[in-house]
Amino acid sequence: MFYNGANCDIYIGKGAGKKLLNDIRNAKKSIKIVSPFLSPFLIAELIRFRKRNLDIELITTDTIEDFYGDYERNIHQLILQNKETDREAVEKREKWNDISKILTYITLGLLAICIGIAYFFRDIKIALALIPIGIMVLIIKLYKNKIKNQRIYSYWYSQLFPFKVYMSPDTTALSDTFIHGKIYLIDDQIAYLGSLNFTASGTKHNYETRIRTTDPNVIKEIKEELYQLLHHSDIPERDIQYWGKQLYPEPIN
Repeated sequence: MFYNGANCDIYIGKGAGKKLLNDIRNAKKSIKIVSPFLSPFLIAELIRFRKRNLDIELITTDTIEDFYGDYERNIHQLILQNKETDREAVEKREKWNDISKILTYITLGLLAICIGIAYFFRDIKIALALIPIGIMVLIIKLYKNKIKNQRIYSYWYSQLFPFKVYMSPDTTALSDTFIHGKIYLIDDQIAYLGSLNFTASGTKHNYETRIRTTDPNVIKEIKEELYQLLHHSDIPERDIQYWGKQLYPEPIN
């Protein structure tokens, strides 16, 4: 993308992030961010903004994962687990369970009869009756294993808001492109560009450069660029379905 003659404000120094955060926190409709590095507390703010029904879009690199030790990670709120039930599998499992119960009652009844006969007649031949009882026990065990291994749930994963996590050249040999740009688009009316990452150090402490513009023509170009980057980029990205399977347990029944 190239655009010449833009009307903009320029900020340089340690306070370059203050105005940005104020505009983000005063957003009325949408926040769109491109930043290769992220701070957990700022991601938590985006999560809160989404719960206020703001449209959020995020483009970052595979440094998004953040750990709090024993605390809940933001990534669990960004990637949501959805569970679907296979009704046919449930009916099949219930049928097997009913058969298993019936066979168990029959087996217990046969065992009780054999014990009674053995007690009154003291005949060693009664022990032969244990053979069919043993077969019944094996059949019951077979059904219980089928019940245990029958998958009735399937899982898929969705996003709290649209985001792309592109893989950096350090983690893949498929691309040498690193998403290093920092772009912020607020309510499709205010845009920021510069060196400032969406991090605590970037927004508060670092010596940064930042351009702020409300130029309608520039906003239009930036909006289109973000759309292409979010929906039509060929840079390798982290697969949300695979990532979700790593984050969450998936009991089958």
